[in-house]
Amino acid sequence: MEQNQANVADSVNPFETRWIKPGQMDFLPNGFISIRELANQIVKDTPRCEILGEHGVGKSSLLRALQSHLGQQSISNHLIYACGEFPHNGPPLKFATVKLLLRESDVLFIDGFEQLNWWTRRRIIRYSEKHDHALIITCHQTQRLPCLVHLVATETLVLKLVHSLQQAQQVGEVVAARDVRELHQRFGNNVRELLFACYDLYEQRTTNEQ
Repeated sequence: MEQNQANVADSVNPFETRWIKPGQMDFLPNGFISIRELANQIVKDTPRCEILGEHGVGKSSLLRALQSHLGQQSISNHLIYACGEFPHNGPPLKFATVKLLLRESDVLFIDGFEQLNWWTRRRIIRYSEKHDHALIITCHQTQRLPCLVHLVATETLVLKLVHSLQQAQQVGEVVAARDVRELHQRFGNNVRELLFACYDLYEQRTTNEQ
């Protein structure tokens, strides 16, 4: 490993919830995703669309990246959460709140859209269509909007992610690439479970070294 025992023992676990919660990490492109191109597609071609993907593949991080890019282009936008920020246990959004933000924004992002009940989801989509408002949502299952992008957890992506999390806390490669490949085979697209497994593996190895 790249660091001595004392440093490992004193370090925080880079896979703690505070580092991996939705929206906390920078978006890591899959190699074919350009933030600029996606933003242009929203503005010019697909003002109402969905971002699909399993837990932890980067949907929330992508929303934040798109929000930042549009803001730099002086395009007004809001990002809201269906049931509050992580751990998403707040009261669900009300239709009246969403309607107001749609009127005030050039683009409205809603993270965790499918956490809302069916009736609220339908009202929001129908209202945005009727009044031609731009609405971008994240979800695990399609809400029958055009798909802006379907994010998947490729092996390359999870390798980059695990490396960047450890690098950010300066702990070296405690969880090695071979570990990540094995975990990716086990968990597939569910990056959240993969990162939880990385947490346990990191704890096990650093505890044994103390």
